[in-house]
Amino acid sequence: MSNCSHMRRSPLVVAALASALVACTMIIPGTMAHDLTRDAAEQERKRCDPDPVDPRLFGRDVIESEAPYYRYAMGGPNGREAHVAGVELELRPLPGVTAELLERGLLCRSAQLMLGHASPLPNEPYYLPGAWVTVDVRSGGGSLAVRVAAEDDEHGREILARAKAFLARPDGGP
Repeated sequence: MSNCSHMRRSPLVVAALASALVACTMIIPGTMAHDLTRDAAEQERKRCDPDPVDPRLFGRDVIESEAPYYRYAMGGPNGREAHVAGVELELRPLPGVTAELLERGLLCRSAQLMLGHASPLPNEPYYLPGAWVTVDVRSGGGSLAVRVAAEDDEHGREILARAKAFLARPDGGP
């Protein structure tokens, strides 16, 4: 049985451990901050047409409802904790638009907005200034489900708030 309590932590050992920790954050995926402009430019180059995205895809009129999108983590009194990650939108189907085409259009819209190649609508939920969003579209039950999520709770709540404001009618009606 070994007892390491007699070992001292020299400044050299501490510096080596700190360097190793920094190196790990560069190697392990998901631990580095995004270079948002580079990511958006790469997405636009790989997946998008040079033309603007069809405004029917991201307009307010096609959205039927919104609800919070939650991610769950271990913890809390019930064994798991809910965190607001963004919003789930239910969209009316558009003639000739599949879930794949809608997802591509919304991803391209997000990239174009991030790069300043398009002007955002007030509180547009598919874009978050200064933060990366993910868009996932599924079809079923006669509608399209769009999940817009952020990487952290604060931005997730911001996406949800933007969606609610985006859908709010100026006259206060439903």
